[in-house]
Amino acid sequence: MNFIVAATLLLGLSPSFVVGEKSLLDITGKIKRPIPTVSTKNSGVVSIIKSPGTPSVLPGVIDDSHLSLIEDEKKQTLLSCRGSTMSTASTAERLALCTTSLVSNVVILEGVTDGDLEMGLRNSRHSRTLTAIFRARHRLDADRKQTLIIGLSNLGEVTEDVTNSLMKEVEGIYDAVAEENPDEEASFSDLYDSRVVSLQSTGNAEEVLAGAAEAAQSASSENEDDSSLSAILSDAHSKVMESGVSSQALDSPAVAQGFLSCREAYAKQAKAVRAKIASWKARISRGLIVDNFGEQAELLLSKALNGLDSDTLAASGLSIVSGYRLDMRSKLQTVVESSLEELFDQQIVNLEKSVLKKFTRELLRQEKTSATNVELTIDENAAAMRRAAFTFETQVSSLEVPSLGLKKDKAMREMNTKLSDTLIEFPDSPAAQLKRTRAVTKTVTKKKEPKAKGDFQLDFGLDLVAMIRPDGFGNFQGYGGYQMNGNSITVGFQNDADDPGVIAQCGGMRPPLIRVQPKLRIDLER
Repeated sequence: MNFIVAATLLLGLSPSFVVGEKSLLDITGKIKRPIPTVSTKNSGVVSIIKSPGTPSVLPGVIDDSHLSLIEDEKKQTLLSCRGSTMSTASTAERLALCTTSLVSNVVILEGVTDGDLEMGLRNSRHSRTLTAIFRARHRLDADRKQTLIIGLSNLGEVTEDVTNSLMKEVEGIYDAVAEENPDEEASFSDLYDSRVVSLQSTGNAEEVLAGAAEAAQSASSENEDDSSLSAILSDAHSKVMESGVSSQALDSPAVAQGFLSCREAYAKQAKAVRAKIASWKARISRGLIVDNFGEQAELLLSKALNGLDSDTLAASGLSIVSGYRLDMRSKLQTVVESSLEELFDQQIVNLEKSVLKKFTRELLRQEKTSATNVELTIDENAAAMRRAAFTFETQVSSLEVPSLGLKKDKAMREMNTKLSDTLIEFPDSPAAQLKRTRAVTKTVTKKKEPKAKGDFQLDFGLDLVAMIRPDGFGNFQGYGGYQMNGNSITVGFQNDADDPGVIAQCGGMRPPLIRVQPKLRIDLER
């Protein structure tokens, strides 16, 4: 396309070139046929979206038509489309915007005023227009780039701050639309090359149109299909109709902001949760447990959900956003709960290893090497097992998160089984066998005094073992012993007479308060 001629046409500098203006859609949104057959292979398509009621330096735009074709005698074409207003958009208006978005190589959105910038683009009519064109591209045409030019009508100089602020809002509107179709991951930068320009004078307009023409020509040169405007317009219109994308209302700017606030609130809370979970994981990876994990987990879940609810409170009153808000809340809750369940299980494993390790060390310390102390060893081991179970129960209670069903009952049953297995298997363990072997070796190698040939040596010894078991549940115990000249006395104390396990071992009867077991030892050596 000769874009200097196109610019002249639009600026009204040479009306003799104008062949005609044709409305492409009727009042119901259907295509008006026939459409002039114009090739877009070398020229591309430039579409201008005019803001109704805003003065324009592009006089070629038809104000009362939803979608129009402007052509000159050389069949050099442009499309003009009517932008949205703050009132409810008709089906024809939505169809026009969506179809324009799909057929264009360059889209010029003009009519952005300084008032729009002051109150925020997302709160203006332009938000509804951008929602329509972004929705069609994101769902139906996410495989190519398009140039988006935003024209400021009554702002002479476009500063970097103005550009950055405006584009941040435009990308926010796109992100809100993208949340409607999460399966498509195309970002704003994937679909658009954007720029902000001044359209305050005819000089600005001529320069902008020349740049748009160059961008459209560059984009169309990459397309090998020699498609006519009629063909691509019909195809785009059919896609929009079949997909139903134009049936969605161009919601108020508050809806777009509602979607965006839900996404940002989720990202904010998820980031805070991940940071806390990471610090807990680092501690647990060292074999430790988190102090008061249950209380902290409840607080973390409550804080995350309440924070998201607070940040998205305004969106809860918007029917189209409320479902998405609940989805985001459910997603955040799932993330937190699954992480807490994983940490709970890991801490149970750490606690089991720690308690079993201490229990095994205590069994080894209490391991007796003399057969006369077997009964005492059994009592000591039973007490050690009760202490280990009590320690585990105390610590696992601090890990419980009742609201998530993370309770200690199952862990306690499994731990009692593991303690019993450890106690049963301990006598045959390598550590216990090694201790007994060392005791035997020490006894065998002990030096004895030489005796005269034929002499006999007879030694007597008395071993006295006493056990005192007053009322209680075994929370206090102790042992004392004394040896002298081959005689020994051992006294044990444990307040476990009320312990159900002890009563069961005694056949349902309470154990005697004092039990004394004397033993006479006779050693004859020759």
